[in-house]
Amino acid sequence: MPKLARALAALGLVLLGAIAFWPGLSGGFLFDDYPNLVLDPDWKVTTLTLDAWQRAAFHGVASSFGRPLSLLSFAANHYFTGLDPGPMKLTNLTIHLVNGLVVFALSRRLLALARERAPAPGDWAAWPIAAAWLVHPLQVSTVLYVVQRMELASQGMALASLLAYLVARTRQRESRPAAAWFVLAALAWLAGLGFKESALLVPAYALALELCLLRFEGAGGRLSRPWIILHAVGAVSALAVFVVVVIPAYATADAYQFREFDLAGRLMSQPAILVMYLGQMVWPDPNHLLFYYDHLQAPQGWLPPPWTLAAAIVLGALVLVAVWLRKRRPMTTFAIALFLLGHALTSNILPLELAFEHRNYLALLGLPLGIAGLLGGLAKSWEKATPRLLPLAVVAVLAGLTFQQSRLWGDPINLSTTLSSRNPGSVRAGYAVATDWYAIAGSDVNHPLWSLALRELELAASHDYGPPLGEQGQLVMLAHAGRDAPEGLWQRLRDKLAARPISPEAESLTYNLVACRINGCALDDLELQATLALLVSRNPDSATLRVQYANFAFNVMRDPRLAIALMRDAVELAPGQPSHRAGLLRFQLASNLHDPSTISAEIDQLRALNHDGVLDEDLEQIESLLSDQDDRSGTRP
Repeated sequence: MPKLARALAALGLVLLGAIAFWPGLSGGFLFDDYPNLVLDPDWKVTTLTLDAWQRAAFHGVASSFGRPLSLLSFAANHYFTGLDPGPMKLTNLTIHLVNGLVVFALSRRLLALARERAPAPGDWAAWPIAAAWLVHPLQVSTVLYVVQRMELASQGMALASLLAYLVARTRQRESRPAAAWFVLAALAWLAGLGFKESALLVPAYALALELCLLRFEGAGGRLSRPWIILHAVGAVSALAVFVVVVIPAYATADAYQFREFDLAGRLMSQPAILVMYLGQMVWPDPNHLLFYYDHLQAPQGWLPPPWTLAAAIVLGALVLVAVWLRKRRPMTTFAIALFLLGHALTSNILPLELAFEHRNYLALLGLPLGIAGLLGGLAKSWEKATPRLLPLAVVAVLAGLTFQQSRLWGDPINLSTTLSSRNPGSVRAGYAVATDWYAIAGSDVNHPLWSLALRELELAASHDYGPPLGEQGQLVMLAHAGRDAPEGLWQRLRDKLAARPISPEAESLTYNLVACRINGCALDDLELQATLALLVSRNPDSATLRVQYANFAFNVMRDPRLAIALMRDAVELAPGQPSHRAGLLRFQLASNLHDPSTISAEIDQLRALNHDGVLDEDLEQIESLLSDQDDRSGTRP
């Protein structure tokens, strides 16, 4: 493909992607955006001080592996445009468009390599491959979902690393210098890990590339034993880490205590979910793109339901087809491997939720690559202009569907309403639309949306799975309206919360109830206290619940001694959380129950824990309370 043609193709790819996703930039935050971004102060940089940027990089949404580059990118957005979802979504789209160009370049090289092994389409096919991946409707919920910047950038770096690796290996086979490209591949991989741990799979993708297309060939096309040994050592090392570190950490009942399913249920659920993903890729009917998948239940065995075993058979057959096609259509084999490996982390033993659409971001590339590989036998006829219109027509349909999905995502109220109607069995979808409708209606019980919101919450509460979001929403709505809760509603809330160890989502739910009461809504104090006391007794290791109960005891019950006792427990349970120590000091000083002989040392200890200024606001409040104490005691002039 001539340079001018490549440049025009790249420009066309960017324009197509921009047009398809542009209507969605007017949308808002949703779901995990709120706990991870909107409500988290740590990443919201407003100055250029080093402490502020260090705080942004190493606090907040970062996982146990760390996601500093993602957090720094969010911080940069906030520094320039504040907490505005539009520029954040535009940044996501920009990353996605760049990733599309990487996929275009990668596809060209994969096609060239495939033509060495078997019949395959020419360079022209790289554009529809990249375009189909770029504007597939399944990508909308990754590109326009702000917090999934982490997945976009991590997988983008994974693609860049794979491209650099392929260039390096091609040069190596041609006896040309390749070291710089190997270094670039390693750097891109490390950068991907800085965004999210999804990039861990890059070595697995490289191994699949070797097995399917590169065949471990060195200079002159000869088999390279050192290269075989290198990949073998890498594979064995990864397997050893999985067996020695990952399995003992996650294949336990404790790891799944917050879930409604166990390890066996999760593993048995994944074949059907992967087949569901394949269906969404092949036939991207917008009505089947649900975003919320909390209604899915883990099976208790292979039968029933029958599709659990059937899906496992389908995946097994797909693997057999890949093996059979390895020499006949190697690019299709690689495409199948790319899809399956793309889910190797999220469909494994980790106690993650069962399904999310964004997990398909990179794995989706397997579909157009696989189809192109299968059409390799028609390579000559496909070089004619007319047959090329078929993949372009498919791309046009995908772009049109994505444009419609983006328009939906650009209208927050329409989005939540549509997602709820698509999946009436989802507690989260019902809670989301009820929240949006209630935000419009406010406390006006005569507003038509007020009644509709309450009805959605009642429907959400009728489901027997998940946290009691419907019950909590009803309690808050009725309290703001000055209405009594229906008999038994509090008890149903407690029954659902006590059914299993508290999850982060359920902790957020109880936090909202406590915050609502502290801010003046008319919740029943005795019922809320009974709920908090029950949860604390049922979750003896939860520092978060003790902090919530302490805030309620101090601000509502006016019982500082109980609040201080609960905060002391929280400090003991989570000694690595300096904010709990700060809360304890605030309660002690505000109630004059501190020890004057040790308070200075305790404040100094807190200052020592104030890394990156994360406790600046807490220390300011404590200093103010201490100053008030000194003024009242007459120790200051």
